[in-house]
Amino acid sequence: MNGTFPKALLLLPVLLLTGCVSPPDGDEGQAAPSWDGTEDGPGRFDGVATDRGERGGPVGGDLEVGLVRTEATANDTIELLTGGRLSEPAGDNGAVAVDWTSRLSITFTSAERSGDDVVFDGTAAYLYDKGAYLVHSKDFTVLVPDEGEDQEGGGFASYTAADGEVLAELTPEEPTADFSVAIAGVPEEDGAQVHEDGLTGRYIRYETPAELWGHTVEPPADSVPGRLCYAEGDDWHGVELFEQPSMPCG
Repeated sequence: MNGTFPKALLLLPVLLLTGCVSPPDGDEGQAAPSWDGTEDGPGRFDGVATDRGERGGPVGGDLEVGLVRTEATANDTIELLTGGRLSEPAGDNGAVAVDWTSRLSITFTSAERSGDDVVFDGTAAYLYDKGAYLVHSKDFTVLVPDEGEDQEGGGFASYTAADGEVLAELTPEEPTADFSVAIAGVPEEDGAQVHEDGLTGRYIRYETPAELWGHTVEPPADSVPGRLCYAEGDDWHGVELFEQPSMPCG
């Protein structure tokens, strides 16, 4: 991920794997998935974390944003992309084609336990030539399967960093930086929950900022899953990435 790359113009009919976006509820009879601003399980559209106090995100830079998409693009990488919604629908169902461009890339290298915490090491890259971008400790969430959690869409307990701090300040002059974030209180992995591929169904999620370059992020039109499966260890796992952004692995 060494620079900005435009996503190809994405058209129907393969809507799930392209940038085609269905119209909001009320347009051409298409019902939009519900969203109430809460933390949801990985099988659903996610809300945007807005109650954590200070957060990261873009600083300055004049960028016109129509839509936002945060997704896994490799088994170790999350990207934040922006696009402008085209004026003409791409198909009879009212879906629109979007030309996506990556603005931020986060690649993880390890997820090692340190007492009650799990420390994630990675590299962040800013892929826009104006302004700056802050990566903050409160931008990350660990989701752990928990049958005791009463959450619509699947039982997941969520964990965040105990301390709020800026992990990296990215600029066009210095667009990449290594970082570490310690997620507090994550229970130890249970060997009985290990899948055949070595994963335990746990996720590390980058929380899309609530506002990006003046654009208010509003799921489901803005896709914001931003998560990867992880396994504790000094190397990132090699399990192949699924093609569904909301469920990047088993």
